[in-house]
Amino acid sequence: MKKITNIILFFCFGFTCFSQEDTTKIKKNLEDLSLEELLDIEVYSASKKVEAIKEAPAILSLVTSQDILKSGSLTLIDVLKYVPCLEVSMGSDGNYRVAIRGSRKDGTVLVLINGQQINDFYSGRAIFDLPADMIDRVEVVRGPGSALFGTNAMAGVINIFTVEKTSISASVGPFGNINANTNLFVEKENSDFALSVGYLQNNTNNQTIEHEKADILPWSLLSGDKKFKTNRWNKDAYLSSTFKSKGFEFQVFDIYRQNSAYVGPVYIATTDSKYITNQLMSSILYNYKIGNNVVITPKFYYQLNYKNALQQEAPDDYVSVSGDTFANGKLTREDYLGTTYGGEVSIYIKINEKVDFMTGSVYENLNMNQYKLDRNYKIQGDIYKGDFANYDNISYDQLGKKRAVFAYYSQMNYKSTKWNLTAGLRYDDYSDFGQALNPRVGITYKMTSKFRLKALVGKAFRAPTFQELYDNTTLGNEYGVKGNTDLSNQSIVTYELGSEFNTKTFLIKYNLFYINNNNLIRIYDPHGGGSIGIYENIGNSELFGQEAELIIKFSPMIQFYANFSHYINKFEWNQENVSEADYKFFEKQPYYNKELRNMPTIRLNTGLNLSYEKFSLFMGSSFGNSSQNNKRFFLEKDHYVEIPYYLIGNFNLAYQATKKLYISLTANNIGTKYSDPDESTNIDAFGSLGLIQPGAMYLLNFKYNF
Repeated sequence: MKKITNIILFFCFGFTCFSQEDTTKIKKNLEDLSLEELLDIEVYSASKKVEAIKEAPAILSLVTSQDILKSGSLTLIDVLKYVPCLEVSMGSDGNYRVAIRGSRKDGTVLVLINGQQINDFYSGRAIFDLPADMIDRVEVVRGPGSALFGTNAMAGVINIFTVEKTSISASVGPFGNINANTNLFVEKENSDFALSVGYLQNNTNNQTIEHEKADILPWSLLSGDKKFKTNRWNKDAYLSSTFKSKGFEFQVFDIYRQNSAYVGPVYIATTDSKYITNQLMSSILYNYKIGNNVVITPKFYYQLNYKNALQQEAPDDYVSVSGDTFANGKLTREDYLGTTYGGEVSIYIKINEKVDFMTGSVYENLNMNQYKLDRNYKIQGDIYKGDFANYDNISYDQLGKKRAVFAYYSQMNYKSTKWNLTAGLRYDDYSDFGQALNPRVGITYKMTSKFRLKALVGKAFRAPTFQELYDNTTLGNEYGVKGNTDLSNQSIVTYELGSEFNTKTFLIKYNLFYINNNNLIRIYDPHGGGSIGIYENIGNSELFGQEAELIIKFSPMIQFYANFSHYINKFEWNQENVSEADYKFFEKQPYYNKELRNMPTIRLNTGLNLSYEKFSLFMGSSFGNSSQNNKRFFLEKDHYVEIPYYLIGNFNLAYQATKKLYISLTANNIGTKYSDPDESTNIDAFGSLGLIQPGAMYLLNFKYNF
């Protein structure tokens, strides 16, 4: 039998990738590439042009479809948990959360599919657990990207490129976990067509919880000796299609999802929440070439974000303070539709062999076409009504709101035999809150053929979402949260120094970074007593960190990787926007209580790949250190929690039955992990250990390549 050589080269899920334009042109098998050749693989997301990863002006991690296949990853979340300085977790509402370098807030990570944003402009949220079978590769930029991409590209950019091949795949597992996918790719001399359609049903392996905010009350699902299993599931139907011909490119992506909450939206155990989401995006562009040195690219795009969220805030037979019994529980139904359309014109000029220049402008229009929120109860008096209506006559201030965005960007790149210089700038003008100017400079220097340095500095921003600006429905926690039209945009300045050294058998990367985060947008209770909160620019933070990555290629059959990250995140209040009592309380705290520690500050990922004959085995692990409640004001300090460290294992045993048929058995999330709820004043809602995360998942996978 023929041996499988160079099974999978996991560089912290951080290397092999193709450029957007050259995906179908590269024929060499990635498993045959040396470490030196892997560093020459071209990427796109660092500067919106094709360039070798070692020369890209960004700290970049890359994942290929082979990486995804060999690891047994079912969704994008399974991939991201191995990237350095990324922390993934599930919130109580059933949405996955991704933190890059300590920043975990909806909208601080820009998510793209084939270069087109999919963040929902109303909430800033993106779907992170996209099905892996539709993904060809993922480029993860850790650091600012607003100089090219605009809003949301603060902590990082995740750019997903869809499959361009013909194959079928399926996965089955306990608890009703199933996945079926078909990919079609047709390539002709001057054009190609790719289509991916599939269905994923994921009944996240639910866990038993011991505590929630109402567990001592008789109507609670945890009252007395009662035990409650979390209730998260999702069903996804998706379609992705691209067509390219002679400079013309057209793409459509649509995902229709039904899912439930994990525990409950207001930290009370419930079972009946149901969210329906439909995200549709399309774009069309044409690369118009003038000679060999100029390319003008006009692009038009359209996006639709639809959400219908039935949220159960208390279970069936809930009893209010007034004595009302809610037969169907406390229910809130939020329904909204947002649309985005826009255009972009970019001009790329290759001045000579050393210098190139890119410039462009963007116009975008965002519209809140539909918004409605009903309840089966009246807030005032907590009175059960049964039917849905707006009993409190709350105005929907977000309905009909519009946002127009104009942006201009430019970027210059100088390349010599030893070093590259990239300098860029983007100006954004928002009709509803103001302007943002975001520069960046990156230098890569080749000291020797084996040793390289990167020095990077950049600024990025996040525009306030429509929800943060206009929401007046008091939806969000037990007492509600209101929007604030006086919000300023959140901004970040990042300084990075990276290095990498490689030989034929190993590769080492080490990065240092400093981040200054300004005008953090968070929920704040100005009265400090649990009343209605408000979105506010609460303060600033300083973050110091490091990342280290190692890969060792012992032989074609044995390969090992590891990555380590650590940071310290120091906080300070914005004195003008918080109460004097909170400010004085914080100022009296010792320095170690001024750090944000509500998520792991130390992470370590490892992986070992073994292959023999037609068999291969991947063994991976993820470690995060213990974390605890923040102590910025009294209510936070008073809600004590000590979230234990976690060590999670992942395994994938694969068999190459034929040249085209691949079979594997996957075991993911082996171990126990806890995390914190989204808001620090509720960090102890599920007990002193925090919120337990989804448990182990077992899958049998089949893939056939035509």
